Amino acid sequence: MIINDNFFPLIAIAIFIEAIITYGKTVYDKKKIQWQVVVALAVALVFCYDMNLNFFTSLGLQEKYPIIGTAATAIILSRGSNYMFEFYNQLNGWREKNTGEDFE
Repeated sequence: MIINDNFFPLIAIAIFIEAIITYGKTVYDKKKIQWQVVVALAVALVFCYDMNLNFFTSLGLQEKYPIIGTAATAIILSRGSNYMFEFYNQLNGWREKNTGEDFE
């Protein structure tokens, strides 16, 4: 089943929401806040804000509040390169399967 590009952002946001839930579990683990995770998120937020990086804008979406996309991007990037690569592959695999196109 081929799904048009209008549906792709919904899938991307769903994958992102799943990432937030999983990430939330790592911030607070064994009744303790994991400071390394919080520091990684803070550093990612600074870089994303400074460089105007935005996950949703890169998907071609217009936001009412761009800071949300910047925060979303920081969450993804703060998880590290392995997660970013996995996230990219999930999105690209879904897009390729359903639209016949991949990211270029």
